[in-house]
Amino acid sequence: MSNRSFPRSQRGPAPSAVDPINTGVRLHETGKYNEAFQCFEAILKKQPRHPLALWHLGRALTRLKQPQQAIPFLEQAIALRPRAPEPLYDLAWAFLGAEQLEDAIAQFEAALALKPAWVEAWSALGYAQGKLRRFAAAEKSLQHALALKPDHGETFNRLGIIMGAQGRGDEATEYFFQAIKLAPQSFQAWSNLAGNFKAQNKMAEALVAYEHALAVDPKNSTVKYNQAIASLTLGDLRRDVWLRYEYRWVVLHKSPQRGFTQPLWRGESLEGKTILLHSEQGLGDTIQFVRYAAVLAAQGATVHVEVQPPLKSLLADLPGAASVIAWGEPLPDFDFQCPLLSLPFACDTQLDTIPAAVPYVRAPADRVATWRERLGPPRGFRVGLVWRGNPKHSNDANRSMPFEIFQRLCAVDGCEFVSLQIKLNEQETAFFAEKPARVNQTELIEDFSDTAAVISQLDVVIAVDTSVAHLAGAMGKPVWLLLPYSPDWRWLLERADSPWYPGMRLFRQPAVGDWDSVVANVAQHLVHEAGSAHLAA
Repeated sequence: MSNRSFPRSQRGPAPSAVDPINTGVRLHETGKYNEAFQCFEAILKKQPRHPLALWHLGRALTRLKQPQQAIPFLEQAIALRPRAPEPLYDLAWAFLGAEQLEDAIAQFEAALALKPAWVEAWSALGYAQGKLRRFAAAEKSLQHALALKPDHGETFNRLGIIMGAQGRGDEATEYFFQAIKLAPQSFQAWSNLAGNFKAQNKMAEALVAYEHALAVDPKNSTVKYNQAIASLTLGDLRRDVWLRYEYRWVVLHKSPQRGFTQPLWRGESLEGKTILLHSEQGLGDTIQFVRYAAVLAAQGATVHVEVQPPLKSLLADLPGAASVIAWGEPLPDFDFQCPLLSLPFACDTQLDTIPAAVPYVRAPADRVATWRERLGPPRGFRVGLVWRGNPKHSNDANRSMPFEIFQRLCAVDGCEFVSLQIKLNEQETAFFAEKPARVNQTELIEDFSDTAAVISQLDVVIAVDTSVAHLAGAMGKPVWLLLPYSPDWRWLLERADSPWYPGMRLFRQPAVGDWDSVVANVAQHLVHEAGSAHLAA
């Protein structure tokens, strides 16, 4: 963000050394944003229309991560001095912080109209355009910044981000290295380079880059968390890696204590003790890690498990659990507590000691009977289908598949295809209504117990990375999991199987976004399985 003041012609006589504006600016430039804010606030109490104080107070608020509060002060400064480009530039950054991206772009452009050769403004404009995924415009703005100043390291860094967002990983790498060459101590460039390597499944290179980032900022929790993700993806499940995975609590701004006074369990003896295990992330994570209830019960613990309400009835008979409680229900007394995804650390889980006995989840018998009658006799090799996950998931754009591609699987003869996908749109509903061998009764699915009952009647589940895949895996049902090029850490790299679910087969994108190859591969396997089932029948 600009540290410039208004041009001399708009400021009047040079201020004295004890001018409070100068004092505030020095505080701002040394990172003392609270003190700078107080200094400018004091000026405005005496002179409410002081343009410099309004501008600098807005800048301080933006630095204090209060961009929405900064905007009106910056707008007042601009109204008083409309020909000064610097407040326009800083207003644009405030809009960026407030996620008002269109407004940010408009202000960067307004600043550039007054000061066309401003390198930082061109670079920032490209950054804002990139956040709106206007990649061609972003690249043009950033290249213009480099034309003005070929050694502008931050612009190289931003070009790397733009390339990476488009899946152009090798180009991104080159830009990040250029940024690092110009500024070897750039934490952002090293961190972005590591993230780019990670997106390309180059985990070893990512770990090296993360170490360089930590050399610049040794206490950075986000880097330590990302280091853990890269190591886990490589199958490195050593205890110190799981310990770094605990940095997720800092990164996600939560707490494993959740206000509990009982201590966090870290592997102490549980003989004769009571422990509460509580869910912390998505439904699939809960299904995957409730397996540890049986592990702790075998150590002599009384185990209570708190889960999301949609899972309570499904997990009512969870092996090892003395009780299963839904969020918000009264909790029993307990001696220790542990979030579910902290259990691998506390249990010192290694790749070859993952507790993988399945099934540990079963569909309720009454639901099974209901769905057996609803579905009737199978019309062929019976296949359950899931092609998209929760749209609110941060990685949904990569892990979900366009239905236009996924539906090609339904061209395989000898199969009956059963939708496990809830909330079908009009096109999807019409597709399943076209033929008797395409079954959609998802409007009758009320909760995960119903989903489990449907799965119990299937020969295989074919799914993208969603909670339904975890459910089928926990039930011991064969699962064909369709994975993006850069998968979640738990699916590791290159393997076609999963140590977490013995009945699972992994089908991976050979390149970023290449679902066509995945579907073609799955279809070939499906032809074989359907043919084998027909011969057996």
